[in-house]
Amino acid sequence: MIFIKKLLIVGAGGHGRCCLDIAKSLSCYDEIAFLDDQMVHDCINGSKVIGKIDEMCSYYLEYEDIFIAIGNNEMRKKWCMQAEMIGYRIVTLISPKADVSPYAAVGKGTIVFPFAQIEANAWIGEGNIISAHTVIHHDAKVEAYGLLYANVIVRPAALIQEKCRIESHCVIQAGTRIPSNQHIPAGTII
Repeated sequence: MIFIKKLLIVGAGGHGRCCLDIAKSLSCYDEIAFLDDQMVHDCINGSKVIGKIDEMCSYYLEYEDIFIAIGNNEMRKKWCMQAEMIGYRIVTLISPKADVSPYAAVGKGTIVFPFAQIEANAWIGEGNIISAHTVIHHDAKVEAYGLLYANVIVRPAALIQEKCRIESHCVIQAGTRIPSNQHIPAGTII
């Protein structure tokens, strides 16, 4: 019997297409498909959109691995929890071009884009988006379902709590604590 490994990506927008690139670069899936409410039955970058997001439970037996590729933190959390309740295995996508210390922790459902760096003993919770060229220094902690845009620097022992959105070129100074649900504008130094 031939076993075909399949991945289902929820969300076929810009973020979803970038997630597809990273999933393909890992060369571990024979087939990757999308669920998306806007583009049903289209083909995007070689992968079919096979249904709508709320049809997720219909595809569970065919696709055991799933990745929630929705940029909105609250919606990403909602759909990750739904997928987990159905029984899917929520995967983590780390670009082969990212530099992640073997002593760092990266939670399920997180994506780490090319040229991001996660140093030793940093802790990244589940469902995060760590964009390109972002640096998470040693002993820093990023809790669940956050979005760190490109070129963010999180200095040692900083804490970013759940569902924060930190725009490009921000610096979170050593030991700083960012409370949950914050939106930090581009270029901010805290």
